[in-house]
Amino acid sequence: MEWVGAKLHLGCGDKPLAGWINVDGVAAPGVDLVLDIERDLETIPSGALVQVYSSHLIEHIHPDLLPGVLAHLHRALRLEGRLTLATISLEGIFHNAYEKGYSPAAWNSYLYGRTESGAHPMMAHRQAFTTAYLGELLRAAGFKLSRQWMLAEYPEINALNDCARDSWHVTLYLEGLK
Repeated sequence: MEWVGAKLHLGCGDKPLAGWINVDGVAAPGVDLVLDIERDLETIPSGALVQVYSSHLIEHIHPDLLPGVLAHLHRALRLEGRLTLATISLEGIFHNAYEKGYSPAAWNSYLYGRTESGAHPMMAHRQAFTTAYLGELLRAAGFKLSRQWMLAEYPEINALNDCARDSWHVTLYLEGLK
């Protein structure tokens, strides 16, 4: 696998990106590499990647392990590399629950993820984010800048029709620059 200059789609699930290294915790069609995202990111070479995209993954990571995950991603990116995140927005959940009147079942699903007894344990949400909180985590991991981004900036990501696009009303779009 050629890492230098690559783009990494972390937590791709069943939505791989053509021309990217598609990584997930479960083997599936289109997954190039199966990794335990909380524990195996050190296998990615330092300074190799130009971009990492992750949609609705970091909310599934244990809060005590997320700083290490972000630090590994920072290490794996080259100078000026980008960590492009789409994740669950605490502000979006509360806006839709209280101002738009979404049903408790809907906002509970956004807040806690898939919590059915038969669901894989990693499908439950372990945290939700505000722009300020995620920005603090990115700075603590070494990113010099974080900014909000829009799907239209990345046509190939926008074309995925993944959770970043489907759940835009409860999604926080934040990008860290190394």
